Amino acid sequence: MGRLNESRMGAVITEAFAVRASTATESTLHVQHGAALLVGLDGDVTVTEPGRASVRGRVVVVPAHQPHAVASPGPTLGLLYDPELASHVASYAHGRGGAFPLEGRLAARLESALTAHRASLSQPEVLAGLAHEYADWLVKESPRSEPAPRIARVLKALRTPDADWRLAAARTRLSPAHLRALFVRDVGMPIRTFQLWRRLLVAVAASARLDATSAAHLAGFADLAHFSRTCRRMLGYSPTALRSGLLS
Repeated sequence: MGRLNESRMGAVITEAFAVRASTATESTLHVQHGAALLVGLDGDVTVTEPGRASVRGRVVVVPAHQPHAVASPGPTLGLLYDPELASHVASYAHGRGGAFPLEGRLAARLESALTAHRASLSQPEVLAGLAHEYADWLVKESPRSEPAPRIARVLKALRTPDADWRLAAARTRLSPAHLRALFVRDVGMPIRTFQLWRRLLVAVAASARLDATSAAHLAGFADLAHFSRTCRRMLGYSPTALRSGLLS
């Protein structure tokens, strides 16, 4: 579990989820491998998607692999769930084919929980607790969607960013082409993109204790520029913005 710059923002990164509390949020267009849940404390969150009308609400859900940008002028909680380790959240988010505002009793429950912990959002244990609680509530809203067993084994092997996917493929006894097709079907992205996503998570988590260049090298990026480009493309922020919390 990593923590980023507690004095300016609260953020926690684990295998199953990442959660961030910020005073304001404004991201560029990006595509992330994760289902997002965005909760505004004092006002609406706006999500913009290419070719679609903007979506606004106090709670907005964004499915994995959906190009989008986020704007929220006030305090905001952003949660990102791993589609494999929190498959029920990913299934729920995918249900409408794009971002959508959450309404009704469930939305009120999420808002109420956030408001109750408003004074403690810089504490990693509080953020992690909210992420677990939100995921548990969503279990009742959507069935689990698990990848095929052989793809699940490959996913487990590839959670180490520098793992050789060909070795994992050989153990499945599938041809490389067949494996790549099944991987995209069950995971939603090519194998190499998944590995790049895992490398990015390692680098962002390492930023809690290292400078950006050292974090990039630790995660296997060629240089800081590659890390920065990947971070903007997949998360909508530069590594500097994520680390400092200057998100307004």
